[in-house]
Amino acid sequence: MGRKKLEMKRIEDKSSRLVTFSKRRVGLIKKARHLSDLCDVDVAVIVFSARGKLYESCTGSTNRMEHILSRYQKGFLEEERTFQGVGEDLTELMVEYISTLQEQEKKLGEDKEQLEKLITASEDKQR
Repeated sequence: MGRKKLEMKRIEDKSSRLVTFSKRRVGLIKKARHLSDLCDVDVAVIVFSARGKLYESCTGSTNRMEHILSRYQKGFLEEERTFQGVGEDLTELMVEYISTLQEQEKKLGEDKEQLEKLITASEDKQR
């Protein structure tokens, strides 16, 4: 027997809502870490509570992301446009990261070609 499927709707009782938020936030971060470990990928989770408190978890290269998040954590309650700013900065970070990965992929492709040429040359010498 499996678990009963829960209906997805807002929890009206404030106390129950806070408890659910806390438990589900922890579960979400745990799942993100498992995804990172299983698939060897960098994962970032950003959660803002109803009161504006920032919860974040990152795997891999996180120095820049932590810097971006720390800039916005203090000003979150003061300015509504904080979300937009975080989104823009995170988008910029993702674009830079993708660009870096593409450069690494290109270099690995070039290295692979050189290794294939060396292997072919070595096989030709052995014949």
